[in-house]
Amino acid sequence: MRRAAHAALLAFEARPENAEELAARFAASSFDGRDRALLRELVYGALRWRNRLDFALSRCLEKPPDRLPPPVREALRLGAYQLLFLDRVPAHAAVNASAGLAGAGPWERGLVNAVLRRLTPPAPPDELEERLVLWESHPRWLVRRWLAALGGEGARARCEADNAEGPLVLRANPLRTSPQALAARLAEDGMETAPGLADPECLRVISQESALTGTAAFAEGLFIVQDEASSLAARYAGARPGERVLDACAAPGGKTACLAWAAAPAGRVVAGDASFARLARLRENCARIGADVPAVVMDASRPSFGAAFDRVLVDAPCSGLGVLRRHPDARWRLREEDLAAHGRRQGEILRRAAEAVRPGGRLIYAVCTNEPEETEEVASGFEGPDFVPEGAGQGDIPELRRVIGPDGALRIRPEEAPGLDGFFAMRWRRRG
Repeated sequence: MRRAAHAALLAFEARPENAEELAARFAASSFDGRDRALLRELVYGALRWRNRLDFALSRCLEKPPDRLPPPVREALRLGAYQLLFLDRVPAHAAVNASAGLAGAGPWERGLVNAVLRRLTPPAPPDELEERLVLWESHPRWLVRRWLAALGGEGARARCEADNAEGPLVLRANPLRTSPQALAARLAEDGMETAPGLADPECLRVISQESALTGTAAFAEGLFIVQDEASSLAARYAGARPGERVLDACAAPGGKTACLAWAAAPAGRVVAGDASFARLARLRENCARIGADVPAVVMDASRPSFGAAFDRVLVDAPCSGLGVLRRHPDARWRLREEDLAAHGRRQGEILRRAAEAVRPGGRLIYAVCTNEPEETEEVASGFEGPDFVPEGAGQGDIPELRRVIGPDGALRIRPEEAPGLDGFFAMRWRRRG
C-alpha cells in the first residue's frame, strides 16, 4: 500500500487530480478492503496535511521540502504523516518503508531515514495567518481571502472544518423504507448509525464491520450515499409528485435520485450531463434504487428541450471549496482566478438552462461552495424580468427553513453548526 500511495502522490505532483480517483487508480487488483482503506488513508492524509508535514520536515532539513527530488519529498511526506498522525503504525515500519521509497541511491535512502528519525511534532505558529497556512495546511491565497471575508475566528473555524473527516451519511429511499427501518436493517449487518443532524431522512454511520456495498440494504436499493447539505439542497429544489424535472448537470446522481423520489409516482425526471462515463455511473445508481430516470448526454449550456419542464435544477460545476473536507486535493489544485472562471461558466449555464423552464415553472441553481464569485454574484447576475426569486414556501420542511435567508437563498457554511458540507442555492419562478 505504501508503494501505491507513494506512486499516487508522485502522480498528483506531476498532474493534480481528484484524490478519490487517484486512490482508485493506484489500488492493485490484489488489494482487499483493508488494503484499500489504508491506501486511501495515506493518500488523503498526506494531501490534507501537506503544509503541516512540510512545516515539520523543514526543521530537519537544510532546504525546503519543495526543493528536494519528488520521490524523496513524497517519501518524506508519507513517512511524516504516519509518524505524526497514525498511532497504529510502528515508527520503525514507517521510517524503513519510506526510506525504501525514496530512490535507489544511498543518499536518498540515508536522507529520508535520518530526517524521519529526528522528526518530532512541531508547535503551531503564534501568528494567525502562518498558523492557518502551516498548521491548518491551507494555501496562502485562500487563507488571506478568508481572513478578509470572514475575520480571524471565521477563517480559523472554516480551515478547521475543512480538516475534519467528513462523515459517511446515507439518505433513506422513501419509496422502499424509512430512516428508522433502514437503521434497523443496517444494524443486522453490523453497522451502527445515528439520526441525521439536519435532515431527518438521513443517517450518519457511526461504525461498520463490513463494506457498505456488501450490505443487503445496499443491494436492495434502500439508500444512497449523500451528505446532509446535499440532501437539503435537493429538498430545496422542491420537486412535487407528477412534475417534469430536468437535472441539467446530474452526475453522479444523488440529487437526481431525490428528485425522482419526490416526483413519483407519475412524474418524470430527466438526467443530463456532459460526461458519458459519469452518466453510466448514474444509470447504475438509479437502477439500484429503482428510479426510472432517462439519462442523456448534453451540454447544460445548450439544452434542446424547449420550455418543457416544471423544474430545472442546475447543480453547476464549481470550485468545490465547500466540500474540502471530502476532497483534500482541491485546495492544492485550485487557483484564485479559477473562482471567477467558474462563476462565468455557471452564469452561462444558468441562462441557457432557464430556457427549459415552462411559464410558471421553477429554476434552481446550486453549488457546493460559498465563494461570492460562484454564488451571490452569479445569482444577482441572472435575475431578470422573466424570473422572480422565490422565498421559503409551505412545502419546505422546518430543517430547510432554518438555512433559507430572507432573500430566499439557501446558505450552508461548513464552519457553522451542525457541521455540514458548504452549499449555496437559489431558486426562481418563471412568470407566466
